[in-house]
This record gives sequence, C-alpha cells and structure tokens, in this order.
Amino acid sequence: MSTLPGGKGARYLAQLDQALCNGRWAEVEELARKTDKHAPELRNFTLAARSEAQIARIPRSAPSTPSASQPELGELVTKLTAATASSVGDGYAVRVCLAHVYLLRSEHSSALEALSSDADNGEHGKDALGWREVCDVKAAFIKAVSVEELGNEDEAQRQYLQAAAKTPGSRSTELRTWTERLLARACIFMNRKTASPTLERLSDALRCFHAWSDFWQRSPPPSTNSGPSPSHLDVPRRHVWKAYYDLLSTILRRGIARPGQRADMKRAETMYESLQESQFPKASQHNSEIEQWVEQVVANWEILAGPLWTDHDLGEGGKESLGRGVLDILYRAATKTFHSTPILRHLFTVHAALGEFDLALHAFNSYVEIVSKGNARAVKTGKREAGFDSDDVAILTAVDAVNVLCRYGDFEQAEKALEVRKTIQSWLQMHEKQVATAAALQPSTFASAHRAIGISQAHWSRLTFETDVRPTLGADALSSLQRAQQYGEVSLETSYALALLLAESRDVSAATDVIRKAIAASQTPEDSEDAENAGDGFRQERKLVPLWHLLALCLTAKDDYEQAGKMCGAAFEQFGDAEALYGDSNNRLSVESEQPSMGSAGGLVDQMDAFEKEGLLQIKMTQVALLELTEGAEAAVGVSHELPALYARLFGNPERLKPATGPPQTATSAVPSKAGGTLRSLAGSIRPGSKRHSQEKTNYKHSSLVSLPEGRTPGQAARGGTANGVPIAITVTNEEGVATEKSHHHKLPFKLRGHHGDWREHGNLKWSRSVESIREEPVSTPEMKPPVPAKDPEKVTTEQNDSRAAAAQPAVDQNLAREDEKPLMEVRHNASPEALPAPAGHSDRPPRQDTRLPTQHPGSAAGRAVRLALAQDRKHKVSLVVEVWLFIAGLYLRADLLDDASGAIQEAHKFVDMFEVESTGENTNARRLFQEGWGSGKSIDHLWADVWAAKGELATAMEQPWLALEAYEESVAYFPDHANGIIGLSNILLDIYEEKLPVEEPHEPFRWSRNPPIPPQPPLISLPPPTMKSPNADAPKQRKHDPTPTEVNRLAARDRAYMLLNTLTRLGGGWDSSEAWFTLARAHELSGQIDKAKKALWWVVELEENKPIRPWGEVGPGSFTL
Repeated sequence: MSTLPGGKGARYLAQLDQALCNGRWAEVEELARKTDKHAPELRNFTLAARSEAQIARIPRSAPSTPSASQPELGELVTKLTAATASSVGDGYAVRVCLAHVYLLRSEHSSALEALSSDADNGEHGKDALGWREVCDVKAAFIKAVSVEELGNEDEAQRQYLQAAAKTPGSRSTELRTWTERLLARACIFMNRKTASPTLERLSDALRCFHAWSDFWQRSPPPSTNSGPSPSHLDVPRRHVWKAYYDLLSTILRRGIARPGQRADMKRAETMYESLQESQFPKASQHNSEIEQWVEQVVANWEILAGPLWTDHDLGEGGKESLGRGVLDILYRAATKTFHSTPILRHLFTVHAALGEFDLALHAFNSYVEIVSKGNARAVKTGKREAGFDSDDVAILTAVDAVNVLCRYGDFEQAEKALEVRKTIQSWLQMHEKQVATAAALQPSTFASAHRAIGISQAHWSRLTFETDVRPTLGADALSSLQRAQQYGEVSLETSYALALLLAESRDVSAATDVIRKAIAASQTPEDSEDAENAGDGFRQERKLVPLWHLLALCLTAKDDYEQAGKMCGAAFEQFGDAEALYGDSNNRLSVESEQPSMGSAGGLVDQMDAFEKEGLLQIKMTQVALLELTEGAEAAVGVSHELPALYARLFGNPERLKPATGPPQTATSAVPSKAGGTLRSLAGSIRPGSKRHSQEKTNYKHSSLVSLPEGRTPGQAARGGTANGVPIAITVTNEEGVATEKSHHHKLPFKLRGHHGDWREHGNLKWSRSVESIREEPVSTPEMKPPVPAKDPEKVTTEQNDSRAAAAQPAVDQNLAREDEKPLMEVRHNASPEALPAPAGHSDRPPRQDTRLPTQHPGSAAGRAVRLALAQDRKHKVSLVVEVWLFIAGLYLRADLLDDASGAIQEAHKFVDMFEVESTGENTNARRLFQEGWGSGKSIDHLWADVWAAKGELATAMEQPWLALEAYEESVAYFPDHANGIIGLSNILLDIYEEKLPVEEPHEPFRWSRNPPIPPQPPLISLPPPTMKSPNADAPKQRKHDPTPTEVNRLAARDRAYMLLNTLTRLGGGWDSSEAWFTLARAHELSGQIDKAKKALWWVVELEENKPIRPWGEVGPGSFTL
C-alpha cells in the first residue's frame, strides 16, 4: 500500500492503527468496519486487524504449551491464506498475521514460508502507520524462533544478533511487547550457547544482553499487573535477568575485566530481585531459586572482594559498599525463605568479613540451633529435610566460627570457641548415627574439624587462669592437631597451629620439623608455577610468612642465629623483588587513601589485610632483634629507622593518628600524683580492675619521669629540647652539653627517608649486611639534619611544610607536606578564613576548617578476607605504632642512648593519649577501656601499661628508683596483669626488702646499685600472720622488741612482690615468663623458702633452654590461625 486514503477513511485508519498498536482489541472491530466502508481498498489490512483482535481474545494456554488445539486458529488460517492469494490491497500485514498463527500452532516451516515473499515489504515503510513497525518486529521474532525450533542454530544466531543490533524501542504497547519478546528470546538463546564458553560466544551473548538492558533503560516496563497475559511465546522477565547475571558471573569467574562490569552486575541484581515473588514463606516450602541466587551472589562477592579487584574498580564505596549490598540481598532473601540454613551461613560469613563480629555470631547461633534440631529430626525420622546444609558444610561453617573467635576475639570469645568446639564434636557424633541417610564426610572436613578443636583448646590454654587445666588442654590440643594432620595432604593451617603449639610447649625440634615439611610441601614446582601464572596475589606465599617467622624463632631458640636471619630474609624473598612487594619506585605512600598513588603501580602489600601487614612488620622487628644480638645494640639502632618507614608503607602515615593539637592545659595539671608510694593497699594492687587517672596526673608524671639528667627541665628531657609537636632531633650530651661519643640523631616522628631507595629495602635486609654497609648513607638526607633550636610549634610546622613544598624532595615528602592541602569536595558550611578571628597566640596563622572526608578503609587480602571496622582498625594501627616506638626505645636503652629512648617513649605516649581521647565518649566506662574487645590490638589500659612499664625501664636505666617505682605502679594500676610492670615493680620492692633502697625516698642524692641479689637473710622478726591469732593472745606477754615502721614496710614490700609474682606465674600471660619465675625464685629465697626457690630456678632453666629471641606470640596476631 503505497498511498493512504483521504477524508474519513484516513481518520478511521489512523484510529484503527492506534487501537492495534496500543492493544485496545475491543475497539478494533468497529473501527475496521468503518475503515472498510470509507476505504474499501484496505480490506486486507482490516482483515489482519480483525484477526489480530481475534487472536488476542483466544484464551491463553500455559506459557509452555502451544495453542495448536484452538479451533479458532484453523479458521483464521483459511481466511488469511485466501487473502494472501489476492493481489488487492496490503498483503504484508496479512502474511505477518498468518505467520503468527502458524507460530502459535507450532508449524514453523509454514510460518517461514508465509514470510518468504517480500514483494511489497519495502513499500510499507513509506506510510506512517505504526502497525507496520510492529509487523517488522513480529516478522523478525517469528523468523528467528522458527529457525531456532527447526534446528538451524547458525541462522538463528544471525537473526538474533541482527535483531539486537537494531531495536526500535517502545513507542507503543505492542511494539514494546514484541521487542521485549524478541530480545528475551535472543538473550536466552545466546546464553545457552555459552555453556561451552569462548571469548567470541561470551561477546555475542553480552551484546544481546546489553541490548536488553538498554531497552529497559529507554522504556521502563509497565506495572506488574498490567499488560497481556503470558503465552508460550513469552520468556519470564526474571529468567532473562537471571541469565544476564549468570553470564556476568561467568565472565567474572573467567577473570575477563571490562569497563562497567560491576555496574552491570548491580543492575542485573536489582532487576532480578524486583521480579522475584515476595510472598511470606511457609514452613513446609523450600525456595530453591532464592537459595541458588544467594549462593551465586556470595560467590561473586568473594571474587570481587578478593585481591584482583580494588576499590577503584568497584566504584563508589568500594568493597565496603559491595559487602553492604550483599548483606541487603541476604536479609531480603531471608524474608522469602523459611529458616534457610544457606542464608544464615552467608550472613555469618559476610558480617564477619565486614568486621561486624557480634552480628555474625548472632547469625551463627541461629544457624547452629536450626542445624542441630534438623540433625536431631533426621536421626529420629531417618530422612533429611530439603534445603538443609550438608554435614560437610555445617561443620566447615562451625570451623570458620572457631577461627573468627580465636583470631579476632578476646577472653570471652575464647570461651565461646570452646562451646563451638563441643558443637563440632556433637555434630561429628551425630553424623555417625546418620550413616544410612547422610553422605560420608570428606577427609578435608575431618581435618578441618579436628584442627578447629585443637585451635580452640590451645587458644584457651593461653588465657585460662586455671593452672591445673592448662597442661590437659595443651595435651588435648596437640592430640587433635596431630589427628588433623593424618587426613589428606599437608595443610598450612594445621602445620602452623601444630608447630606453634609445639614451640610453646618447648618441643622446638618437633616444631621445626613440622614447619620444614609444610614449607617444602607448599613449594613444589607445580605449585610455584601455578602461583606465578594464576595471578592469585601470591596467596600461598602470604600464608607462609608466619611459618617463616616461626621457623626463625625456633632457630633462635636453638642459638642458630645465622640461619634464623636467613629464614627472615626468605619470608620477603619469596615474593621476588621489592617492586613486586611494595610497588614501583614512584609509589612511596599515598597518605590520604593508603593506596598506591595515581599513575604508579601498587605493590602486593596494598592487597594484604591488616594482619598480614602486621606479620611483615613483626618479622622485620625480629630481623632487627637478631642484628642486635649478633652485632650489638648500636648496629640495631643504625637500622631502626626502617621500622617506622615500613610501618608507614604498610599502614599509612602515622602522623595522621595524632590530634592536630594537644589537650588544653588545665590549672591543676601540675598537681603531683599520690599514687606511687612504697606501701599500697594489697587488694588494690592485684585487683582485676582498671584504674583510671586524670589528665592532670598523667601530665605531671610524663614530665617528671623523663627529667632525669642534671641541668635539664622535665619538658626538655621529655621532648628532646624542643617544643611539643615538633619533630625531635636527639643528641646524647654530657653534663657540659657536649655531644658524647655515642651520639645518634633521629627525628622521632615518622618521616620516610629522603634518599631514593630506603623504603624499598624494608623487607630485604640481608643477613650479610653489616653495620658499616647499613651506615653508608648520605649524610645530607633530611632525616640526618642537626638539631635546631626550639621554636613555636605552629611556626616550626608551617616553616617545614613551606620548605618541603618548595624543595625538590621525593614524592613521599611532598605528599606528607601537603597532606592537608589535598583538593576536596566543597562543604556548604565552609567559611572564609578571613571572616574568622585568629586563634589566641596564633595571629599569623588564620584558622582553616578541616573539610577532608573520611578515607576509605584499606583493601582486603586474598580470599574471604576480613575488613576490620573503623574503630577496630584504628585500635590495631595505634597498638602497632606504639609497639614499634617501644621496641625502638628498648634498642636505645640497650645502646645507652637514654635521651633517644625517652623521646621514643614520649612518641608512644602521644599516640596512646590521642587514642584515649578519641575513644572516650558519653557511653565510655572503665570496663570498655580495659577490655580489648573484637579485632586485634590492645586495649587503652593495656597500652598505657606498656608505656608506663617502658618509662619504668628508662628510669631504672638512669638509676632513678623512685621514678621507676612510680612508673611501674602506674603500669600495674592500669593493667594489673602486666608482666613487665609486675616484674619491674617486684624487683624494686625486693630491693627495698634487702635494704638496697630505703623505704622512703631520701632528700639527698642516692646511688642505686643494681648488683645481683645478696644471700638470703634470716627473717627480721617472728610474728604470726595478721590473720592468725596467738593462743595466749588474751594473756599479757612481753616482747623482746617491737617492729619498727621501716621493718614493717620492708616485710610488706617483700610480701607484695611475692603475691604479684605468684599471681603472674599462674596466668596465661606469665606462666612461661622466665623473668617472672626468676624474680619469684628471688622472693622465695628472701622468704627463706629455699626448696620453692630451687624449683622455680629449675623451671627458669627449662624455660630459658628453648626460649626464642622474641615471644612466640609475636609470630602473628591471629593466635593459632592463619
């Protein structure tokens, strides 16, 4: 039909065309009659219109059942066939309608034959009828479906790809319906072709699904209740979106990266979820579709949260937002199922991975309850319920729970791990009763179960207060771990736990053998080749780092220090060169994001989680300790700057952890403390609580403790002669102010070395590297500048920033200098600096509002890594930086660089003080400050105890016993079970008893001699214990002499030291401390208990015989887990 009628015929034709396009079938008959009356030449078109309306009125069959049995279709075939034989009028619409009828009758050859004649197919494009456009899409759909049903897949693929290349859109209801049908069939067909995926097939399928997604974005679908009822021609929309998600999942698993991949997956997730049925589930129903969908979502999340994907690749929110989205999907899925064990299991997994351990345990407790009841029903009925997790999956979930509790929990979680151990044992026993109904457990499941049982027992043996139970727990744990090793191949997790337990049990030789076998088994040529080619982020090598470290400590226990140093180096060398581990030379440190700077390749450390980074830092500290042992303390001090630099590369610039300004000084801040006397309440000394101190008290003690050299003020001693907040350059001087022979210059706040290659040598300190080669560094580096006179802190900081910005410094120094100059998004409440008054005392520096946004959490490591919550991560970082500073302070002390040691301790104090101020709030109490809680790192009270114990050691080295006593008192007051604090305090108390120290601090200068203890003396006075009553107490009696107050104080000092040490040696943190037992032997000896003293000394000999250079617990922060 090349021309359209005019007048009323044109008007009725247009109305008929609109009715057809919009599916208003009730109006078609009347409009077709009027069109026939005023435009009889269009009788073929009106016949096709009436036929379409009749087809629409035929009752729909089930979506999977063809309509060949409908008698009305036979009548339509006769009419339409006769009309196609006529040459009068438009035959295209008739042939398309006839092909539609054949398709409904499943006569695909006839449908293709009806569409084979294209005589006037090109003329209809000249008119303006919308129905002709619908007919084009219908014809394409019928051709593609018929060819597909006839088995010609190549032609069908060509038809579908051609349809995906040009989709007309949705200008009318029918056009949208047929376009959706065409694209849906194309997507499902192409998705089936990817069963054997190739790059070409995946690309073709992705092209069809992109057309489907773009079509939905251009033309949103009608509401769910509107539109035509489905027929066998329709593909359910949720099936198409599910197929799209399946395709994207296949591409993700094959490691094919492309732009917008995560956005496409998120859109497919959203659309598929919106099309799911959301009726409230019944207890007797099992929604397998939802559970399969959840399994796929979690599997994709594990890949996207792995090392191959960065926060930048995932878009806004990064991996944190990704995990939150998965949680939302899981909770919505829980409302569409009834007590689904897979969903509860995944809730536990994802919550734990996001650092929400309490919520993870809630999900796990529900999981255990449902699985236990289901297993009990299965034992009773002999039939397992549909949808229940298998015994393998349930036991492995409980194993994961034990690992989370022992790795990230504290004392309470260790007790919970013992309960989970009992659950695993009961499930193993219950499985034996279901042999007829349940599949046999995999050997790896048995191995994991026994490993988890052993880890829970070994972890609890570290923490328990019951000394009688500890040996039994250790023996049971050893038995469980050895049994776990009997199943299958060598497991790194089992080998690590077993070796660590053997080492702590002083069976170092057996521990060494276990580690060597595990490392050898993990380094076969096939495994190493796979690790290089698979691009898995050195997952195996990263697991081996704690084993290398443990092996090094075992060798130090055998006095093989040279081999121990090689083992430490091997832990870093297994990653190849330094560039693979730390990134290229341009990637110094990105202060704000803690990720590689833009334009530079990141290193492997940027993919590691916090615990793996700590493992690298701990092994580096062991390297320095070995260097100190073999070459002297001065040699170790010479490389100590590498520890802060490595920390900065792993965790970011620690200066960001400090507050911009210190807390305001109060009027009472200089009031002396009254808490440090010789005689304290005995109950108050050993109570299991935590003593809090005011800021005024601590300020005084911090300043008084370091004011030891003559001629220096407390403030100068604490700050190295500079004002607070300025980088410290410390030089050890004599009384005349001249630098001594042992001079050592360091800026104590963290700044990376100025020369080019220092930071890349953090983990590759070769054992053959001597002190001379280490010290061959440019003297003109920024870190080695001589001390400068004290200036105003704000001015000094400003001048340093300006000078660094102007000078040609390495990239890291520029980043650090411009930390607060980074461009950030504008905040509406920002005010102009000129509009605000200058703060008091800083008229030359107008205020600037800090508008920096919170930095995103660093990325996670390989596999199902855990991203600690913000507070947990901050506690972990502060604990580590404090440990680094106190470790450096110990190096300075042993090198007789006392001023440097004082400055390092002061740096640690600043971080703890900042962390306490930051962590305290309205709901903060002493319990919260004392308990460690979830995550890693120490509690605030524990950190304060570490700092005060270090100050006590410093005062002891400076032969200031009363300041040392005061510091140790503070340490024990903050953390009553602090080993170093108790040992240091007890030694001073025993010195008081031996009269090496007077009971009260003398006003005249006093020389404290730290000679070995003198032989025991007879008791000063024979008095019954205070709690005993003499039989003749009522009768008057004469005493030879009454004890003087000094004698009473000396006895009280000895008894208090004994009680502190006796308690410490019974605790999990002190039962294997040789220093504690040696001091306890001294207390026994001074009390006249020679036999007990001998037993304690023999135990000291046994402990020292296999004692490593650093405690076994420093191998890794995850207890017995990898």
